[in-house]
Amino acid sequence: MAFSIIMLACLIVCVGIDYLSLKRIDQNGALLGVTLPPDAAALPEVQSIVQQYLRWLRIICLLCAAGGVGLFFLPDSLLRVMVWVYFFFGSLALPYLPCLWANRTLQRLRDAHGWPAAPGDVPWKYGLFYYAPDDTRASVPKRIGKGTTANLATLRGKLAVAVNAIAIAAILLTGPVLGVLDHTPARLELQVSPTVELQSYHGKTRKYIIPLDSITKVQVYSSLPEASRVGGIDLEHYWQGTFVMVHDGTVHLCLDPTAGKFLRVETEDGIFWLTAETDEQTEKVADWLTEELS
Repeated sequence: MAFSIIMLACLIVCVGIDYLSLKRIDQNGALLGVTLPPDAAALPEVQSIVQQYLRWLRIICLLCAAGGVGLFFLPDSLLRVMVWVYFFFGSLALPYLPCLWANRTLQRLRDAHGWPAAPGDVPWKYGLFYYAPDDTRASVPKRIGKGTTANLATLRGKLAVAVNAIAIAAILLTGPVLGVLDHTPARLELQVSPTVELQSYHGKTRKYIIPLDSITKVQVYSSLPEASRVGGIDLEHYWQGTFVMVHDGTVHLCLDPTAGKFLRVETEDGIFWLTAETDEQTEKVADWLTEELS
């Protein structure tokens, strides 16, 4: 609930800032990024483009805010976090679509009337992207909206865009990566040669190797005691790493916390809590270990 409240508040604030910024249609002598003759702004066809732009800008911003309210009621899960993150970044980008349309439409109108293109318009692409090799500035004032934008012809401008793109890509990829981890099952395998070992896996990745001769006690529990993570990962269906557990203290986990059976293995080096792919497999491993230790 707290996560949704924070995300909804941030979304409404950011979309509101986008809207107020993009309403500034006449900047630096350019209308929506296109320089027109002094009296051209009053022409009906120009006013029609401006009104359509402002109307679509309002509609998109309102839809983004309303969509955020709908996401507020999603159940708690990793999927909810992923949906929120993608929706948030999408809501920041969508208001710029009317800008692209309006800028391109005004350029076509300018060319249709035979109005000359101003030299200042040449470095701008769609009124949003600035590329001027002869300009040494790394950033310049925006033509649509408030603030500055990078000069993509300079090294510093390219680096700034690259850093931002990498950061956004990393954020957007974090959700799918965690989703794969969360839905990859924990497994248990018994190795009998050359030494007898209990091996704990997450998918194909081996997490723990427990020699049979180091095991002092094996138990199966139907519920997982309360635990808090010290180091590792704790997702909806996958906990792995070092945790502090009630009664046991510091333990090592590789398990599905939603499972019905949990294998507790006490060794000379510490305590492990593990699960196999199914509850039946967890019990079978426990039975085999108990028989071998007896």
